[in-house]
Amino acid sequence: MTEKILSMSEYNLDNVKELHKLKRKISFLMAESFQNIVRHGDQQTTSGSGTNTTGLFFTRNIGSVVCITSVNLIDNDQVEDLHEKLISINQLDQDELKKLYMEILSNEELSSKGGAGLGLIEMARRSGQKLEFDFEKIDDFNTLFYLGIKLEGKDTLNTKHTPIEDAKEFQNGMTPKNLLMCYKGDFSQDSIMSVLKMMEESMQQQAEKSTTKKRTFMAMVELSQNISTHSKQKNSIHEGIITIGKSNNSYIISAGNVIDNKEIPSLTQQLDHVIQLSKDELRELYKKNLRESSHNGNSGGLGLINLARDSSEKLKYEFTAFDENTSFYSINVII
Repeated sequence: MTEKILSMSEYNLDNVKELHKLKRKISFLMAESFQNIVRHGDQQTTSGSGTNTTGLFFTRNIGSVVCITSVNLIDNDQVEDLHEKLISINQLDQDELKKLYMEILSNEELSSKGGAGLGLIEMARRSGQKLEFDFEKIDDFNTLFYLGIKLEGKDTLNTKHTPIEDAKEFQNGMTPKNLLMCYKGDFSQDSIMSVLKMMEESMQQQAEKSTTKKRTFMAMVELSQNISTHSKQKNSIHEGIITIGKSNNSYIISAGNVIDNKEIPSLTQQLDHVIQLSKDELRELYKKNLRESSHNGNSGGLGLINLARDSSEKLKYEFTAFDENTSFYSINVII
């Protein structure tokens, strides 16, 4: 999973001149932040509270500013020690951080959970920034630990964005919807391949029937490719958003992108047509269009038909005016 995140992020960093110069540094910090969640991921299953709160890995780039935040559960009795450790690290300069790192590396025995804060020390040293952190008590057993870093390109103007506050705002929006993953950004083929691989791995970890996993993943593929192909380009980039959440025993996949208003009538007609068909009628329409596509090379809306066939409920869509020439098109699929 870490490899997929880095692959996706490095592609996006290459498209921002100022961030490209920081790519190696950002990649390390992202990997270390994500691994922090992985190392402590068993906290939610071994705690006595039965809490459903899960970890969160959040990255955001605004111009040439990158915010990286990890969120994971820790035991309440770990808070004081971790707080003191972070305060101490933030008081050290680069030379002192390097010296402390080497001392711990030579004296401490490493474990599967890391080595006496080596990861935190190296994050502070590599970033050249003070580590931002916060603790939020959940119950008598658990506390959410937030760790954030903000990196800026040389030409970046001062920004008020803070990694932890951004992550909290996003988390507050995700939690009620029980989102498993959200990606917003470039949907070029190179970028979405890493996104889809992450989603596929995430689906494999879910305790569902293989047919449900397959249908859910194929819906994500179709919606991602639709954004990649049909979204209105901005600065030569196909921008969009896709989320996957879970409600009871169903997966909810939502996608959206900006389109030209002139495309709305045709798209509305296609959507309304497949929505009013039964499953049997959709199957027959798929076969018919598949035969025709083999002759004329036109897909005939096969992807949209498949979405309607696999969805356990009728497709839901909406067009929201963006300006006089464009609108935001969103669609929901429930598996």
